[in-house]
Amino acid sequence: MDVWRKIGVTIIFGIVAIIGGGLFWVLSEDWAVVFTFLSIVGFFLLAFLFNPEQMVNEIAGSEEPGEH
Repeated sequence: MDVWRKIGVTIIFGIVAIIGGGLFWVLSEDWAVVFTFLSIVGFFLLAFLFNPEQMVNEIAGSEEPGEH
C-alpha cells in the first residue's frame, strides 16, 4: 500500500473517530466509554495499515489474488 493510500485511510478513520467519539460522549457523558471506542478504532486502523492484505483476504473469503 502506498503512502497516499495510507494517508487517505488514516483520514477516513480520523473522521470516524471524531464523529463517533462525539456521539459516544453525548450518549454516555463518560470519558472511559469514549476512550474505549477510540482504542478500538485505533486498533483497527493500525491493523489495516500494517497488514491490509490479510484483512481484505479474510473478508473476501480467503481468495488468492488472481483467482476467480
